Amino acid sequence: MSMIRTFIALDLEDGPTKERILEVQKEILRLGVEAKPVEPENLHFTIKFLGEIEESRVQKVIESVSRVKFEPIKVKFIGLGAFPSLTHINVVWVGVDENAEKAMIRLWEDIERELEKKGFPRERKFEPHMTIMRIKSGLHKQELASVIKKYEGTEFGEETFSKIKVKKSVLTKDGPTYYDLYAHSKL
Repeated sequence: MSMIRTFIALDLEDGPTKERILEVQKEILRLGVEAKPVEPENLHFTIKFLGEIEESRVQKVIESVSRVKFEPIKVKFIGLGAFPSLTHINVVWVGVDENAEKAMIRLWEDIERELEKKGFPRERKFEPHMTIMRIKSGLHKQELASVIKKYEGTEFGEETFSKIKVKKSVLTKDGPTYYDLYAHSKL
C-alpha cells in the first residue's frame, strides 16, 4: 500500500507580507545561527498534519475538507515566537491577531469533527502559527532570542486566505516539496 505524507493548510500567496517575512528570515540568518528557513513557496499555516497515510485514505480527507463550510479568513500577521521556548528554540514562527486565531481554531475544530467521522484521530489543541525557520543548533541563541523579542508585537502585514488545501509533502535532501491535492474555497 502506497503512503502519502499529507496535511491540510492555508498557503501564503506572494505579496508584501511574504516579502516582509523573507526579510526577517534573512536577518535571522545574518546572526550566524544554524537554521533552515522555510522556502517562500512553502510558507503556510498547517491546520492539520496527518502524516503518512494510506493513499486510499486521501480521498476521505478530501471529502472531509469539502464538507467544511469555509469562509475566507482575514489574518494580521503579528509578532515572532519560538517553539518550544525562547531558551530552547527549535522553530521560529509568526503569529496572528486574535480574530484570525479564533477563525482558524473554528476551522480546525470543523475539520477535526469531519475527519473524526472518517476514523482519523483528534488532536487535543491547535495553536495558529506560521513556521518560518527551523533551528538546527543552539549557536547564537541569545542573539536569536533578542531578534524574536524585538519583533514580538510587530505587524508584518495582512492577508485574506480564501482556500484551504489538502497537500502532499515529499521529503527530499533539500527539504520538503509540497503539492496541492485539493483546494476548497468558499461555498
